Amino acid sequence: MTELYSHSLIVGAGFSGVATAIKHIKEWNNPDFHIYDRDSAFGGTWKANTYPGCASDVPAIFYCLATDPKIDWSHMYPFQDELFQYFQDVAAKYGLPDKSTLNTEIVEMRWNEKTKEYTTTLRNVKTGDTHTHRSKVVFVGRGCLVAPNKLKLPGLENFKGPVMHTARWDHKNSIVNKNVVVVGHGCSAVQVVSEIAPKCKTLTQFARSPQWIIPRIEKILHPGFMKFISYFPGAVQLTRLVLFFLLEYSWTMFSGAWWSKLDNRLKSAFTSRWMRSKVPAKYHDVIVPKFSMGCKRTIFDPGYLKQLWLPTMELSFDPIVQVKEHSVVSRNGLEYQADVIVDATGFDIPKSISGLKVIGENGIELDEFWNGRVSAYETVQVPNFPNLFFIFGPNALTGHNSVTFAIDNSLVYVDKVARDLVSGKPNCSYVSVTEEAYDKWVDEVQEATSKTTFGSGGCASWYLGANKYNGTTYPWTQIRAWWHSHFPNQKDIIRH
Repeated sequence: MTELYSHSLIVGAGFSGVATAIKHIKEWNNPDFHIYDRDSAFGGTWKANTYPGCASDVPAIFYCLATDPKIDWSHMYPFQDELFQYFQDVAAKYGLPDKSTLNTEIVEMRWNEKTKEYTTTLRNVKTGDTHTHRSKVVFVGRGCLVAPNKLKLPGLENFKGPVMHTARWDHKNSIVNKNVVVVGHGCSAVQVVSEIAPKCKTLTQFARSPQWIIPRIEKILHPGFMKFISYFPGAVQLTRLVLFFLLEYSWTMFSGAWWSKLDNRLKSAFTSRWMRSKVPAKYHDVIVPKFSMGCKRTIFDPGYLKQLWLPTMELSFDPIVQVKEHSVVSRNGLEYQADVIVDATGFDIPKSISGLKVIGENGIELDEFWNGRVSAYETVQVPNFPNLFFIFGPNALTGHNSVTFAIDNSLVYVDKVARDLVSGKPNCSYVSVTEEAYDKWVDEVQEATSKTTFGSGGCASWYLGANKYNGTTYPWTQIRAWWHSHFPNQKDIIRH
């Protein structure tokens, strides 16, 4: 079996992996790294998700890497193809294709206590060939949109047409003039329905519950405006900073304090009226959620609500109880013709964040250590797994701000606690976190979550697991995350 070596091994070729590679080059002066990704190109979620209408719901100027801000986006909220091309351009700029192996998945990572290295076993997803790769440091940047939920409907195996998850869209299957059934009502469902509804013969969407949908303001950061301000030194950076604070203000929906609840009521009242004003009267009693705004991810309307006026579209909150060869039957007994079923039920977030076989000190396996309670100290470190750093890992998700900011915070944290290690200096071969600090962190996260809208908003969402345990979401502001990453408690860190 072939064995390779690099100082650092980076898992993932999306935002986290690319940002980590750039950090190695620009700040750590250590180009001795290698990137692995199971997909066939750079891009992460923007490579995997190619469904019609797929787009960012964060303004593009703040949804790009701080090292490589792009101002000439064609839209304020760019579509998948433009975001995917951004990744290809950035990867080429830094020569990352020469330092990466794609179509390759992680089989196992194992810590060697004598050599202070990880030996990672990898497998080519196309050929099945395996090899090993030794490294002093491992960065896990897989993101949280890795494992699609699997649609489970009675009789689905009898369906004669194609069934497509939004993250595995097959463009060979046309939806034009077809009877399409969409299952789901989250961000991806809303985007795909907005795009395909006018093209379908009929479109029936089955939703578990309503969603808070708010207006999407398109024209503030017009491409012409962005080009204009680019001529002024610091103007782009200032625009990004202003956007950060505008997004950060929306934390008021989540915090759970009295003033937050008041703010939530005001926003909910406005949004309820706006949503009802945009849809036919038959939806007025069912379109507005009963749970608190922010309990689930709020959706920016890409043109979805106006599709509900189409005579060929129907939104149903009755579950599907039977799938036949060419139709589906809902609980109220109605039967809907179906040529194509679109699975827009999202992702298994806990499985996406965990799911890696990592063996650390004393033979401890990561999933066994977690035992269903996934977390990472300051979203980055887990005790007993030295030199392993999660970038945008457990508890790093934010319901209100840009993931790229959270990724930057993770990398700044690594720089503050392990700069000598990651830059390849010989005076440091081991960096971990104490179990006491980790346990305290986990308790603080759960306590803080219980006071937020995530934990008390009256909904079931991917922000929390089935048992209300939070292993995904950061329950504080991103300002707090910035502070803790720039000024970590060094007493919690073990080095030698």
